[in-house]
Amino acid sequence: MRDFLAVSGDASHPRPELLGTSATGHRSGDGWVAFTGAEPGDVIDDDTFTVRLTRSVRDRASDLDTSLLARLLAEGEPSDPAALAAVLPPWGAAHRSAASTPVVMATDWLGMRHLYYWQGDGVAAVSTSARTLARLAGAGLDTAALGVQSLVGWQVGTSTPFTGVHKLAPGCLAVLNGGRAEVRRYAADSMPPSGRAASFDEVVDEMATILRDIHTGYLADHPDTVLQLTGGQDSRLLLCAIPPKMRDGLHALTLDVGGGVESRVAARLSELGGLRHEVFRVDQQPPVTDAVAHDTALAAAAALECSASPVALAPLTLFESHLSQGHRLSGAGGETARGFYYAGQTGGTTSPRLVERLADWRLFVNEAVAADALEPDFVTAARGHALAAVGRAFEGYDTDWLRATDEFYLWQRTQRWAGAHGTPAAIDRFFVNPLLDRRFMELALTPAPEQKRGSRLTGQLMHRLDPALAAIPLDSGLVPAKLGQAGLGTRAALARVALRKTTAKVRQRVTGGRRTQMGAATISAAVVRHWRAEPDRPAALRETGIVRSGWLDELLDGRRSADPSTVAFLLNLLVAAEARR
Repeated sequence: MRDFLAVSGDASHPRPELLGTSATGHRSGDGWVAFTGAEPGDVIDDDTFTVRLTRSVRDRASDLDTSLLARLLAEGEPSDPAALAAVLPPWGAAHRSAASTPVVMATDWLGMRHLYYWQGDGVAAVSTSARTLARLAGAGLDTAALGVQSLVGWQVGTSTPFTGVHKLAPGCLAVLNGGRAEVRRYAADSMPPSGRAASFDEVVDEMATILRDIHTGYLADHPDTVLQLTGGQDSRLLLCAIPPKMRDGLHALTLDVGGGVESRVAARLSELGGLRHEVFRVDQQPPVTDAVAHDTALAAAAALECSASPVALAPLTLFESHLSQGHRLSGAGGETARGFYYAGQTGGTTSPRLVERLADWRLFVNEAVAADALEPDFVTAARGHALAAVGRAFEGYDTDWLRATDEFYLWQRTQRWAGAHGTPAAIDRFFVNPLLDRRFMELALTPAPEQKRGSRLTGQLMHRLDPALAAIPLDSGLVPAKLGQAGLGTRAALARVALRKTTAKVRQRVTGGRRTQMGAATISAAVVRHWRAEPDRPAALRETGIVRSGWLDELLDGRRSADPSTVAFLLNLLVAAEARR
């Protein structure tokens, strides 16, 4: 199911066209429902339905069929909450057992499958689309949430760019009935330690077992699966966890440019593992017109519900149009296991001062919008809104600062940034993310920060799974097998990598530079050229009160340029503004 919308409290005027011209809809219960893109296995009757909102719905052992989903979701009182929490992100589903019962919409334990709800006066709705709910409700732009996004590049918490439209939180159901959208939790949104703390070796052993079990079952059920293989740690972990007898002939895919390090490392791994390796050269793809690039970027903003970077997604959309959309193994999320935010930090007790320092050095740097493009009052307010949003997130985390940054990465960046990009991928193809198994993540949060710093935990895990593959250097030059060791040579190598990263971050902070994703600069430049050729196309930006008209005039007449982060924000704002019409 690609798109879903259910309304309760107003059955008088069904409006399935809100989902698009191909949508079908009908009155149901005390409201109406609409759908597009039903999948084989979805069950849809006049007043009953059970539909998957991702192509893959799977736990460690097997794919879940629609009848099992119906039993698990029941009428908003899950029969087995632990079974729902065991399904691998991202996944989503919607269910109604009869006209007299609620509509139940569910997201995964981490909230990676982005789903939304809106509560009005005696009427409520749930949907796969925040933009659709904004049109239904006549909602305005949420300038506070957009202020956060202008600095961070993505949304924090359950906010969206639209006033009154909220993202369904991790591990939750939205239960729609009687004109009310009630959020019910089936899995905790925290992972506090319980019982005796496992030793480091016990953690590594259990993590290895989980990954082996997931890969063995998935590849047995789907032997045509493609492994997305890079030169980094996460996809290496996946490869190490695949039993050697199942690697022979397995299709591995790497996106890279000519002479790129990713494909060199992946080729070496593939040769050792007997994989059938394919390199997709992004620099050899036929060029697209500025108009096509522009329309692809707008479509990407819509797919992201205006909440993450469309200039990052658009090139991937163009690349994926040339690739088979079958079963994929994806390795996102391993950053939580290796202390993504530890660099340059010594620890301490979580405090507003440390939160603000993290925001200034890590969160407000890479995807921040050029301040001179925005109205001064908006810029001033944005910093306050962003610090408040990040601060509220940290209030529920560990008092140990480094542990708290791991929780922030998992519950915020993975959910809201990786999840925004993972949602359209989960609609287009079957893919699972073994590293986001809930128990695996609980274990990733168990060791002390010093046992994770410098990728010690993930290095030990790769070595435990496959010592030969762990002996091959990563794209950074570090050797996974040595990362878990405390030798002088490894410490020196880690120090050199850390110094390079810190130096780059300082340079970025001082110069205001941005590190962009593959293809983002090309898409961004094409969008600006298209706007210059058709200057009325971004006209809705002037009505938002957020973008400076004088700055936009200078951009359109060629007197100034715009970096990809700024263009990404403008695209999101444009699509959000036009969604209300």
